[in-house]
This record gives sequence, C-alpha cells and structure tokens, in this order.
Amino acid sequence: MTFLAVRAALLAKPKTMRGWIFLSGVCATLLVSLLTIWQPVFFRFLDSKVYDTLLRSEYSGRGHAPDNPVIVDIDEQSLARFGQWPWPRYRVGLLVRKMQEQGAAGICLDMFFPEADRTSLNVVQEDIRREYGVRLDLRAIPAHLADNDAIFSEILAKGPFVLSYDFLFSGEGTTRGECPLHPLQTAIMGKPGAPATPAGLFQATGAVCSVPALSKAAPASGFFNVIPDADGVLRRVPLLIEFKGRLYPTLALATVLQSTGTGRPVLKVSPRGLESIVVGDTAIPVDSKANLLIRFHEKGKHFTTIPARDFLLDRVPRNRIEGRIVILGSSAAGLEKLHATPLTPALPGAEIHATIIDNILKKEFLSRPSWAPGMELTAVLVCGVISALLLSWTRSILGLSLITLVGVGLWLASGWMLGSRGIFLSPLFPLVTLGCNFSLLTFIKYWREEQTVKTRNRELVVMQNFTIQCLAALTETRDSETGRHIERCQHYVRILCNQLATNPKFTDILDDETIDLLYRSASLHDIGKVGVPDSILLKPSTLSEDEYREMKKHTLYGREAIERAEHLYGKDVKDSFLQFGKVIAYSHHEKWNGSGYPEGLAGEDIPLFGRIMAVADVYDALICRRRYKPSFTHEESVEIISRNKGTHFDPLVVEAFLAVQDEFGNVARQLPDE
Repeated sequence: MTFLAVRAALLAKPKTMRGWIFLSGVCATLLVSLLTIWQPVFFRFLDSKVYDTLLRSEYSGRGHAPDNPVIVDIDEQSLARFGQWPWPRYRVGLLVRKMQEQGAAGICLDMFFPEADRTSLNVVQEDIRREYGVRLDLRAIPAHLADNDAIFSEILAKGPFVLSYDFLFSGEGTTRGECPLHPLQTAIMGKPGAPATPAGLFQATGAVCSVPALSKAAPASGFFNVIPDADGVLRRVPLLIEFKGRLYPTLALATVLQSTGTGRPVLKVSPRGLESIVVGDTAIPVDSKANLLIRFHEKGKHFTTIPARDFLLDRVPRNRIEGRIVILGSSAAGLEKLHATPLTPALPGAEIHATIIDNILKKEFLSRPSWAPGMELTAVLVCGVISALLLSWTRSILGLSLITLVGVGLWLASGWMLGSRGIFLSPLFPLVTLGCNFSLLTFIKYWREEQTVKTRNRELVVMQNFTIQCLAALTETRDSETGRHIERCQHYVRILCNQLATNPKFTDILDDETIDLLYRSASLHDIGKVGVPDSILLKPSTLSEDEYREMKKHTLYGREAIERAEHLYGKDVKDSFLQFGKVIAYSHHEKWNGSGYPEGLAGEDIPLFGRIMAVADVYDALICRRRYKPSFTHEESVEIISRNKGTHFDPLVVEAFLAVQDEFGNVARQLPDE
C-alpha cells in the first residue's frame, strides 16, 4: 500500500483511524519480537544492566554474612610477619596442615605452584655450587626436609585438599609440561531427543597447573577460570569446562565434591543442551555452557576471613573452622585477583569461589530456565497488543498512565521472581515494546491531529481570503473603474516588503508571516470608500474642497468598520489580518512631511505598513487611467515617486521601490484593468 493510501486511511473517520493505529502497534510489537529472538549486542548489554539493577534492589538487601566457607587470607600483616611471597612450600604446607588439624571439612587453594620451589635446601645447595663453587653440607639435614615440594606433597596427600589450575583457550598457548588434572566422573540423564553428552561447553586448549609432584599428590583439583561478560562484569561462572574430550570442574565445585564426599554428579541434558548439574540431592541450574548465575551477597557482607598469620602462630580456636570449608587466598597487593560484579566494583577471587560454594551448600541459586525466552516473548506480544488497544481507544494521557502502570507491574514482577524464586525473567523487551508503542502510536495520533489542524487552517485561510475578497469586491462595486487595482496593490506590497526585509532595520519586523498578512490585508486599504456618496466617489471632474473633505473620510470609515468587527469578536481577532488592514486603511494617505490625512502624521510616526501601502497605492493610481486623469507611463510614475521621496514618501521605502521597480512594471502589465 502506498504512503498516500496509508495517509488517507489515517486521516479518515475515527473508527478507521483507530484500526490503523492498532495495526501500527501490532507491527511495532512484531519488530520488537524479532529483536527479542535475535538479541542484538546493544540489547544484550541493556539486559545485563537490567539484571544488575534488579539484583541490587531485590536481592542484595536480604543478604547475610555467611559463616561457611571461611577464607584464610595471606594478607599484608602475614607477609610482614613471615616474609615476602612466595613463601617456602613447607610453610604453605604447615599452614594447610594446621587447617586440617583443626577439623576443616575441605581446603581449597586459590593459587597454584607451576614452578619448583627455589627455596628448597637441595635447590639452594645446587645453586651455590654452580655459582660459587662451594658445596653446602646438608648431611645433618634429613633428606625429606631438603625438598620443600616433597614436604608439601606429603601434606597434600593426607588431607581433603583441592589444588587449582588455570585453563588456556585458543590463542593463549598449550599445556606447559606435564599437568596431571582430575577429570570429573559424571553420569548423564538425558531427556528424549537429548544428545548423549552435553554440547556447547567451553573448550580449553591447554592448562597451567602446579608442578607434577603437587598435582599428583592432591586428591582433587579444579580450575579457577572466571569469564566476565562482554562489559567486564562477572555475573556467571562455568562449573564445567571440556578439555581433550573430558569434563573438569571449577575449583568451587571440586571443593564441594571433595568436602562432602559426594559421588559423581549427574548431568541433566535436554535437546537444548545442559540444564542442571545434580550433586547429591542438589540440582544446580546452569545454562547450555554450564554457566551458573552467581547469587552474590549484599555489598559489605563478606565471608569470615582469618589472617594466615593467626594460623601459623596458633591463635585460631578450633571451632572457627571445624566442619567448614576453608579457602586459602591472598589480599596482599599484587597477589589479589579482583573482579567487578553487579554489587561491587572489585571482589576478590577467594570471595567469588566462596560465594559459589555457599550457593551450592545452601541451594540458593539464581537461574534463567530454558523456558524464560519463550515467556519473555509471550510478554512482549501481550504487552504489545494491550498497549496498542489502550492507545487506539484512549487519550494519550490516560494511555500513558495505564501503560506506566503495566510497566511498573512488569518491573515489580521481575524483581519478585528474582528475589523470591531466584528466576530471572527480563522485563527489558516488554518494556521496550510498551515504550515503542507509546512513542509510535502517540506520534501517529499527533501527526494525524497536526494534519487535521493544517487542513482546518487551510480552510480558515481560504475563508479569510474569501472574506477579504468579498469586502474588496464590495468596494469595487462602488467604483468599477478601478478594475484590478486591489489585486495589483497586493502584489506591490509583497514585492516592497520582500525588498525592505533585506534592510537590517526591517528584518525583524517583516518576517514571512507578517509579509503574508500584509499581502492579504492590503486589499482592505480602500474599504472605507463604501461609505462615500456616489456623487463624490464617481464624480468625473475635480472634487471641490467640501467634496475632497468628504472623500478623505474613507480612511475613518475603513478603520471604524474594522474596529466594530474587533469589538464584536474581541481577543479572537487580535494579531489577525484585520489588525493590519485597520492600520493600512487608516494611514495609507499620510505623508512623510506631515501634509497627509487623516491625522497629519509625519516621518516614522506614520505606521510602517501605511508607508508601504502609500507607495503601492500611488504607483497604481499613476499608471492607470481614471475618469478624472489620464494614465502615466511606468517611467513617468517611477520618476514622480522618486521626486516625492522625503516629502510624500518614506525615503527608505522609495529606495526599496526603485530597487524593484521592474517587478512593479511586470505586475502592472500582467494584471491590466478589465
């Protein structure tokens, strides 16, 4: 359908117009539906910010300070007491053994040791021999104490310890040396049509882990990779990563499995991919990439943190960590790994692992079920249809109020689902639908009203022009000899005004609207002649002094006629063409030197519009033959007007006239008296 057809439909009867507005709203809704399915990058960014806002407002206020797991922190005070990092491995081993002896259920190390310990006595002995040619005598030192890695390995082999490692991905390199990892033994529970193994997981190309002696000694290990979203904010972490065809757990999941003694987890897989990871009786909701949405705690409410120094100095009561999971990390400058989250701009890595463990142990999860996109798409369609109906059949203010209520309801419902049910249903696209429909349909209604107003204004202008022409024709019926004098004078006035508008003195006065009003009202300049008797108006010879005095009254008659109309309609005609017509009718016979009538005004005391009309009226009177005078040529008329510059006429108006005299001549030739 062409634009003109659509425009005609929108300007048709109200019922038809409502139908077109509703149809436009449905089309806009379908467009947003496509965006909901396609998810452009910018909208994914907005969706993430909506999630962050809901998480802060609906969940964070209900947070608590968890007591499990506990974080043991190698902080600045610990380094000041026991020396710079890295510590000798025997000291790290001593630290974790003290944790084990105090009854920790599981101990994970948020750090790894990819190089051999250079502080081991046998390594130091070899370095001194090679560099100084001196061999240290270590015969008094038991052999097992000369190798810090061996000491640490022996401790790791006897406790519920979980080492960490770092996966590499495409472009980051490959595994450095031997890297004994602990793959996850899983069972698959697939729905009809689901693949035998989950697809779509992150694929690692290599790994960096602790030296083999430590990696082999530890009973469990997990990766500590976290993958922020495109905007750099950490909202989710992968619980599983695939490497060389096998699945490996994140450090937090490996720690939970190790500390609880849970058997192999079960992966629930649907045709859409991985849906959840079942650990014991806990179903952990994940997306197809095995990502878990982290349920962060309120900003400022952190996990219990104990300085490593206190353990090494035996200052920690046994009940502080007994039966709890312990995470060994570091907040010291240069060692701390910080990540931006929805609730805080910088959260330590140990806190993130602790939060994941806390989520699993307490079964407090956030999730985005596989049916969430379908629910959001349904909400888009429902909101689109409702808003289209409201805006089609109600006024804009009422429609906006109702749509605002719907939008607030959507936001509150999404917040309630996230805070109370742990399910994230994004209100973004339904809100976009409401906003688009309101903007588009209101614009259409406004555009239609604007077109209606323009049509009415055109009709009003036509009626005004008709009224003016009727009044002008009434004058011409009294003096038919003037022919097309009124029509020519209108054109003369427009030409003069356009030229005067180039003069800075008149630029602000003679704008386009004013010139148009002057053009239309110029035809009223002789309306007062209807009050002059025929014996005077139509007299073929020179008027007597009394007759001329009577003739001059036509300026008064014209002004009085318009003033009576103004009195009847008051402010409704203020600033209309009648105001211009009144000024012109009354003042167009005033002269620059003060010898004119009816008031004998002089100079700029004469209204500008009257000064303009005076030149136009005299020029036309000169070039046309009348019963009481012959016609003058264009050149003669121009010379007469020029000669009366500063006496009869405003000098500036005459200068403008001289600049456009040829246009005056063209009008006179094109519109001769009939």
